[in-house]
Amino acid sequence: MKVTYEPEFARPDLPVPLSPLDGMPALLRRCVLGLGRPGFARAYLVSTGWALATGSVALAGLLLPGRLRAPAVGCAALLGAYLLARTFALMVFERRQHAFEPRWLEAQSEVLRGHEFDVLRFTVQDPDADAGVPRLYDLTRPGDVRELLHRQDDERVSGAFSRATVEFAYWVGGGDRLAVADVRRELTELTFRTRRSEPDGARIRFPEARYSGRPDAGRRPAKRTYWTLSGPVLLTVWAPA
Repeated sequence: MKVTYEPEFARPDLPVPLSPLDGMPALLRRCVLGLGRPGFARAYLVSTGWALATGSVALAGLLLPGRLRAPAVGCAALLGAYLLARTFALMVFERRQHAFEPRWLEAQSEVLRGHEFDVLRFTVQDPDADAGVPRLYDLTRPGDVRELLHRQDDERVSGAFSRATVEFAYWVGGGDRLAVADVRRELTELTFRTRRSEPDGARIRFPEARYSGRPDAGRRPAKRTYWTLSGPVLLTVWAPA
């Protein structure tokens, strides 16, 4: 069963899916335990409510007259049996989710590493002008690309390291809104891959990026992700003439 998101939906805060299940186990998890996502903390809180209800019915059974005591005790026994079964099932599904989460994060990280984002803006800050205005380069213009590649070669020889900022777009929500993120690297750390076809925009890719789980208040399993865009940065640009 495919549980990773398609590359075009790559973004920092992806919802972590539940471990894939079929048939009766899936029905039990969804309908009986009310788990449509990895919200195990809330599920245990609901179990606490069931425990209080069971205790209240059992106490009422001790205080009721003789002819009503038996039905109340029987009801408390049924609630207790359900509570035990619910708690056991939650423990089993939570353990399964713990095992599934790192495998899913690695699989989704592979999707992220292979995805190219559209570059919106590329600027370079001179090493000796930190407070100055960064130089803007259009990565779809051969002249700008040629100048940028020459600058990169010169800095590798001279040892002067300017700072590059790449702003790129990704889809958020259901894929109906665009958001902007940026990464910063020394210019000499960037890898440019040139192409000779007519450009429809520059692209950026992160071959060593990865997703990690972001638990709520430290609670595991995680319900959402965050990404780490560390490591190499690969930019696809139009080849200069």
